Amino acid sequence: MAKTADYGLGEHPFPRGWFVVADSSQIGRKPHNARYFGEEVVLFRGESGQVVMLEAFCPHMGTHLGRNTTSHTVVSGHHLEGDSIRCPFHGWRFGADGRCNDIPYFDGPIPEQAKVRSWPVQERYGIVFCWNDPEGLPPDFDLPDFPEWDDPAWMRWTGLDHLADLPCHPVEVFDNNSDYAHLLHLHGGGEVRFYENEVDGHCYRQRESMVGQSQGVGDTFKVDARNEWRLTTLNAYVGPGLNAARFIEASAAQLIATTPIDDGSARLWQCAMIKRPAGLSDAQADQALVTFNQNMIKGLGVEDAEIWRNKRAAVRIMQLPTDGPFQQARTWYSQFFNPRDRAGEILSRVSGVHRVRGVPAFADMPAE
Repeated sequence: MAKTADYGLGEHPFPRGWFVVADSSQIGRKPHNARYFGEEVVLFRGESGQVVMLEAFCPHMGTHLGRNTTSHTVVSGHHLEGDSIRCPFHGWRFGADGRCNDIPYFDGPIPEQAKVRSWPVQERYGIVFCWNDPEGLPPDFDLPDFPEWDDPAWMRWTGLDHLADLPCHPVEVFDNNSDYAHLLHLHGGGEVRFYENEVDGHCYRQRESMVGQSQGVGDTFKVDARNEWRLTTLNAYVGPGLNAARFIEASAAQLIATTPIDDGSARLWQCAMIKRPAGLSDAQADQALVTFNQNMIKGLGVEDAEIWRNKRAAVRIMQLPTDGPFQQARTWYSQFFNPRDRAGEILSRVSGVHRVRGVPAFADMPAE
């Protein structure tokens, strides 16, 4: 299992950025246990409604804060109090900021070391996101914006699809956004006519237009006089963990999320929403949403994931000029594995638009 250091990405094994950690429906007034960024973590919903994410092990004697069903603290209903959680062993209580705020059998000053790591958390679009930063600094960019979520003309996704826990570094998933050649040879279905990538600060963009022969897809994509359909895709990685995509002719939007589990493994999710198709009953519209998500799952969670599960780590890519800008993309990606004050210097090496030899730039695509 190749790790961050093997790829030469930077001095931190885990990057800074926003990451998916749970579907909102998973988090309630019982601890939800998980593993991210090489650590056991516990999530719960505080009495205020805020989701809290903490390092799972009590600093007192190493007890797991969330994995217990028999402790008196748990069965008596004192495990969660307000926005805090009590250790099942000795009842030490930790707040949303990770600091111990009560030791029930000790009335002296609480030791400064009595704290666990706490992650900033936001809940949006029915998803729980955390901000991870090895330097402990606050967020320096926002979550991707999905205005479609609040547009009544759109059908929201109904939950996260957990696609896989992958035995590979998340950079291998990120490589997809630069991989022009795999679109035809892995996924098939059409020809990419226009393609380009762009390094834009904390965003890495992919713009492409694919065409194919109509085979009953006219209800989804616009078909022209040559009986061809077109699908224009606008992707943007917002930081290293979240990819927001729009599919123009399909009137659809997708979130792909990749979160490190350990250094060299990652959890992969997706969810997608569509603009409500005209002239369909509620049942038909619901099925259209299900079908679109199934198509996304097939491409990412079946075809791509089978490759990722079984490949050797691409620590060094034998990059061809007709591949796509892998190395430039990985340079962009590396900014999140290094101290924040190095980001400007790293970006200066690769900022701008990158194209594939022999493929017209997206900007050259003729207007309809």
